[in-house]
Amino acid sequence: MTLIPLEEDRKTIAARFRKAPMFAFLDEGQIIVQENPHKHSKSPEFFDYFNTLGVDTLYVKALGFKTFLKLHKLGIEVYLIKEAEKYNRITPDGLERITLENADAYCTLGHHNQEQN
Repeated sequence: MTLIPLEEDRKTIAARFRKAPMFAFLDEGQIIVQENPHKHSKSPEFFDYFNTLGVDTLYVKALGFKTFLKLHKLGIEVYLIKEAEKYNRITPDGLERITLENADAYCTLGHHNQEQN
């Protein structure tokens, strides 16, 4: 199952993954949009939610490095959406797979690369 974070209009791809108001679940041509019940949850609870649903792919606009590592550990493939603003405009050419090799360059949210003072 593929997950896409959405804004409240249920069509626009959310700028943030964990704090997205809605999620679109795509499974075998069927799309289900529902509220993100864990936008204020702590890490283990948030990620366990996707495990119970069988999410194996995530499409995002932006992501933090630590979040990517948690998703990678769960076996979830992560793709960066390069151009689309609405989820129904996502094309295979508009996606970039994030891997351990390129995650440092693509996962720009968070503080993992900032120097310690």
